[in-house]
Amino acid sequence: MRRHIVALLCMMFCGSIAAQNLTLDAPGVVSMNETFRIVFTANGNMSDFDWPGTGDFDVVWGPQKGSMSSTNIINGKRESSHTETYTYLLQPKAEGKFTLPAATAKVDKKECSTSPFTIEVVKAQQQSSSSSSSQQGSSDAVQSGTVSNEDIFLRLSLSKTNVVKGEPITATLKLYYRSDISGIEDITFPSFNGFWNKETFTAQTIESNRENVDGTIYNVALLKRYMLIPQQEGRLSIDPAELVCLVRVRTSSGFGRSIFDDFFDNYQTIRKRVSSGSVVVNVTPLPGGAPSSFEGGVGQFKITAAMSSDSLKTNDAGSLKVTISGNGNISMLGAPKVSFPSDFEVYDVKSTENVSNDGASGSKTFEYPFIPRSYGSYEIGPVNYSYYDVSLGRYVTITAPVMHVGVEASAEDASAGTLVPGVARQGVRSIGEDIRYIATGRDNLRRQGRFFVSSPAFYILLALLVA
Repeated sequence: MRRHIVALLCMMFCGSIAAQNLTLDAPGVVSMNETFRIVFTANGNMSDFDWPGTGDFDVVWGPQKGSMSSTNIINGKRESSHTETYTYLLQPKAEGKFTLPAATAKVDKKECSTSPFTIEVVKAQQQSSSSSSSQQGSSDAVQSGTVSNEDIFLRLSLSKTNVVKGEPITATLKLYYRSDISGIEDITFPSFNGFWNKETFTAQTIESNRENVDGTIYNVALLKRYMLIPQQEGRLSIDPAELVCLVRVRTSSGFGRSIFDDFFDNYQTIRKRVSSGSVVVNVTPLPGGAPSSFEGGVGQFKITAAMSSDSLKTNDAGSLKVTISGNGNISMLGAPKVSFPSDFEVYDVKSTENVSNDGASGSKTFEYPFIPRSYGSYEIGPVNYSYYDVSLGRYVTITAPVMHVGVEASAEDASAGTLVPGVARQGVRSIGEDIRYIATGRDNLRRQGRFFVSSPAFYILLALLVA
């Protein structure tokens, strides 16, 4: 019983010391004629809340305090959560970009604060035809079976369109809409011919944020994000992406509207196909005169190298790890050329990657396993690695310094007799039981009887058979 009580107290204590934070949820873009909501949320009991407000927005309503608690029991494990909120309704005073000051509060007796948040205010928006309260606009959309391209469009954006071969590009596929979308189907993504590509983000659910596009506010859903690395030179065209949006529009009965129509609206779903259009990337070749240590790196990198141990014994396994880190085409980096002593038996290189979510930065580690076959003091390196720096427009060589390793005679080699340092053949005798030197000297082979065929007895028997 005592154990159960202690375990329960530990669970309650761990829950109480969970990370407390205070966050702000607000739209990034609003219009002049819009009243919007901001919510300060704490994942615990909140006290001494203070937000100084701002002179750039009128507080229409608030603050309104709210709270929510929940308890879940999964496989006998009980988890509880408690959140508290403060909500305001604001209205802009002028167009421009304005920063909301930080709010402070005590969350479970811990001082917390939000980060300053910037809100962009644009001119008053006109309602789109497909979602307008105007019955004529909705009726036209239903009758024509189409929705305006200004209300829904698909865009594939590239971080750059003029690059050198091997320079990484970030591509984002976004859906922009001002209409009421109930679903998406028949999605076709680009094939990226001529590019090495990797998906760095895939939306599991359609979540939208607001963006300002030429003074118009759109709901924007990020569908895919890619890392592209051109493998060819010239003008590379990226195929368009396509999808079908299911758009809900208000329908009209065809008669005059009454005050009851706002309470009993009818809606119809329209299929709207949108395409991102093709995008062209201009790829120029890398300049000539690349150093011999160039292995395809384009960006900005650093190099580090380390031995698994600087003291080994003959026939013991060791390894050298060389790490290239920085910004650029991490996934396309080739292994550096490393010069090992002739007495070292070197095996195939292994590589591992640690890349950021967008694929544009990180590190790649190359491991060189080896086995020293004779004793002595050895040097490995220096390790040179060259890459093309786009910002400088030239090749840059980075170097890892010389590493020293001492190899002592193993017990097996010491008992075998005199050792000669620096002679690799001496260690072959100790590679294993399955490999030995060829035996030399006179053999002890003896004749074991004679073959019956062509012997005298064979011919005598053959003559008797013939007679």
